[in-house]
Amino acid sequence: MVDRIRKLPVLLIITSRPTFEASWAGQAHATTVHLARLNANNGAALVARVADGKRLPDEVLEQILTRTDGVPLFMEELTKTVLESGLLRKLDDKYVLDGPLPPKAIPTTLHGSLLARLDRLAGARKIAQVGAAIGREFSYELLRALVPLSEQALDATLSQLVVAELMFRSGSTPLVTYTFKHALVQDVAYDTLLRKQRQELHAEIASVPMRFKNFFRE
Repeated sequence: MVDRIRKLPVLLIITSRPTFEASWAGQAHATTVHLARLNANNGAALVARVADGKRLPDEVLEQILTRTDGVPLFMEELTKTVLESGLLRKLDDKYVLDGPLPPKAIPTTLHGSLLARLDRLAGARKIAQVGAAIGREFSYELLRALVPLSEQALDATLSQLVVAELMFRSGSTPLVTYTFKHALVQDVAYDTLLRKQRQELHAEIASVPMRFKNFFRE
């Protein structure tokens, strides 16, 4: 594709990890931009956007910026964790603390932050676990074949995960698919399963009729 758009008015943006070696590097129409970690100002702007423009207490913002070390995904997830934790009270244009900030109130790792968010969703965590056993992306029909919930209850639970932006929904009924926002979200949900639970889930997935699996893309 990079070769074919050489003389076309097309902007193609490709993201990759630093270890990826692009075959098109060095071509005249291709430019490599190395993305650095966010500085404090950009980090604060990202936090403010996640908080819908409301200002966070200085000590909370400082901890978020320090612990996330400029990593955007961690910064976004940790901010959401804090907002969902009940530690802060929302006013017109800001959030406030009603007391001292507990020493271990804010997770120190991305894994801990994602786990805290899943834990607060209660029943949705179980759905996330089943989805994680299937893969990064899974179909609604396959999930429904594995989960003993009514269609209404399952839809409501999946909506919780979508609203929390831990998953994305695409397609229209019946070809609806769900995708974990990031592979790390899938990993966290999967890691909360005991070994026996994983084995049982994979056995159940393997036993589902093939007509459901046709919706699933690895």
